[in-house]
Amino acid sequence: MSAQLFDEEFLRKLEHLSLMARRIRPGPSRGENLTISRGASLEFADYRLYQPGDDFRYLDWNLYRRLNRLFLKVFTAEENLTVHILIDTSRSMAFGSPAKLWYAARLAAALGYLAVNNLDRVGVSAFAQGIEHSLPPVRRTSHASTLFDYLGSLEPGGRTDFNGTLRDYAMRTARPGMAILLTDLFDPAGYEEGLRALLYRRFDVMLIHVMAEQEITPRLHGPCRLVDGETGEETELDLVAAAASDYQQELDRFFEEVEDFCLGNAIEYLRTTTQIPFEDVVLDYLRRGVFVH
Repeated sequence: MSAQLFDEEFLRKLEHLSLMARRIRPGPSRGENLTISRGASLEFADYRLYQPGDDFRYLDWNLYRRLNRLFLKVFTAEENLTVHILIDTSRSMAFGSPAKLWYAARLAAALGYLAVNNLDRVGVSAFAQGIEHSLPPVRRTSHASTLFDYLGSLEPGGRTDFNGTLRDYAMRTARPGMAILLTDLFDPAGYEEGLRALLYRRFDVMLIHVMAEQEITPRLHGPCRLVDGETGEETELDLVAAAASDYQQELDRFFEEVEDFCLGNAIEYLRTTTQIPFEDVVLDYLRRGVFVH
């Protein structure tokens, strides 16, 4: 799939955006993303009641004299974010025109570029039945070209083990941060367990659901043979109008279940098709969310 992902004009547009984590979390380092940290910065944020073991240096003695209670000052600090981009490279991602994998790789490259420019640590992992290969998170501006080369060389293949892959990734990752997943979610075993594993490790999760337009509105009718994109299993069908209606109902039910799960678990969810211009997704739709502004 090796090819140029986007041109210089689009890169200049990306430079006006920045990537941010949704939640405020503790962290000791200095960077671009605000977090709550006790006494790690000069900017006062709030008070909380003193607890045994707290640092006496941050007690507010003036408040103690007025209220006769011990309060600790809480400060804002800045934190370098670690961005984990996980992109589905299973065989089903080869489907579509353009292919879902090509479309997802361009989205991943754009988000990775935003994070690199924001001085965050950025890593990318391709997965199917497991993590196929990856770039570990690093923090340097020259990392962008490495990301582009990596993403531009991805090829689809293999079956998906979504839950097992994310569970293993969550447990072995030493520095959780933002997890951006780009996938078609086509795994008969489901997706809930894998996403819950990331949430358990306190990742901020953004799920970008990439579908081919042909999967949303298939233009098939009459006798036909359907071939599973990952297993090769074939099914003979006679696609009459009733069958097309049943398919649409099942697809709508699937989308609704994914949306409800993400809403109930504070996961940022975006569904797109490969027919929506890539630039619109990055510069318009993603800018409306909480990760890009």
